[in-house]
Amino acid sequence: MKKTIAMIALGLLSTGYGFSQTSVWKISKGKNEIYLGGSVHALRASDFPLPKEFDVAFTKAQTLVLEADVKAEGIIQKVISESMLPEGQTLKSVLKAEQYQAICDAAEKAGMSMMVIEKMKPGMALMTLSTMMMQKQNISAQGVDMYYYDKATGKNKSVEFLESIDFQLDLICNIPFNLDEFIKYSLEDMNQINAEQEFSKIVEEWRAGKATAENEIKKMKKDCPSIYKAMFSDRNYKWMPVIEKYLDDDKIEFIIVGSAHLWGDDGLLTLLKKKGYKIGQLRVKN
Repeated sequence: MKKTIAMIALGLLSTGYGFSQTSVWKISKGKNEIYLGGSVHALRASDFPLPKEFDVAFTKAQTLVLEADVKAEGIIQKVISESMLPEGQTLKSVLKAEQYQAICDAAEKAGMSMMVIEKMKPGMALMTLSTMMMQKQNISAQGVDMYYYDKATGKNKSVEFLESIDFQLDLICNIPFNLDEFIKYSLEDMNQINAEQEFSKIVEEWRAGKATAENEIKKMKKDCPSIYKAMFSDRNYKWMPVIEKYLDDDKIEFIIVGSAHLWGDDGLLTLLKKKGYKIGQLRVKN
C-alpha cells in the first residue's frame, strides 16, 4: 500500500460550506450513471467511520462491484495450494543471496521466523510478511472494499467482480514481472506500514482527496515498470469494457477498486475521460 492510495482533488474546498473531497466519483453517460470509489484495502479501527460519500454511493447503487471475490468458497484451501513452492524447494534455493537476505531482514523486523515462510513462493512470502507488519500496527484486512462487501451481504445487495480470484492468485504467486522490482517495492511498502506516522498520513490524504497520488503513480511507472504494467495498467484496460457495460445499463453500480487504479495516464479516471464520459467528484454536505 503506497502513497498512491492518496487521492487527487479536482477543485478547491468550499470554505464555510461544510464540504469535503473524497475518493468517490460519479461517472455518467446520458441518464445512466455509476459510482467509482478508491479503496484503502486495509485500515485501523480508528479510521472508521468512512467518508459519507461512500455510504451515499452504496445506498444509491443496486449493485456493488469489487475487484475479486476474496470470500469465495474454498478460497483458503486454494491460497494454500497455490502459495507453496514445489517439493524440495525453499526461498533460499530459488532466490538470489541478496534477495533472500532482504526478506530475512524484513522477517526479523516483523518478528516472524523464516520457518513460517521458507517454503512459500516469493510473492506469497512477501504478502505474509506484509500482513504481519499490519497486525503489529493494528491494521486489519477490513478495508473499504471488505467493509462494503459485508454490508452488501447483510442487505442482500447484489455483488459482482471485475476479475477472478484465480487471476489475482496467479499474479501474486507466479509473479509475471521483475522479481527484483517486486521485492524492492514490497519492502518499501512494509516500511511505510511499519511507520505509524507515515501510514496515518496516507489515510488522511486518502480521506481528504489531496493531490499527491499522481506523482506517486508516475514514479512507480518509472522505477518499477514491470509491476506497474502487470498490477495496474494491464488490469485497468481489461476492466474498462466491463465498466462501460455497467454504464450502458439502467442500473446504478458502485465500483470499488484500489485507489492506485484511478490515477495516471493509464488510470481509470483518465481512460473514462478519454472515452467522453462525464466525471465529477461526489461531495456530500457534512
